Amino acid sequence: MTDTKQCPYCSEEILITAKKCKHCGEYIDGELRKARVESTKQEKIVVEQKSSGAVKFLVILAIIALIAALTGM
Repeated sequence: MTDTKQCPYCSEEILITAKKCKHCGEYIDGELRKARVESTKQEKIVVEQKSSGAVKFLVILAIIALIAALTGM
């Protein structure tokens, strides 16, 4: 019989040796959890930078379209 414990996040039964809960997806291992949090922070920064660039592009495009409309092009 395999030894199990409860996941501290969702309370489902998982193996004692589990590093990640198969039910809720949370990392049980402290180091892996910390690495995941850091990775998530970096991903958010990249997404924010990309969306910031897209917004700038759309604003410039709108200004060009407005100028073109006002000059009768």
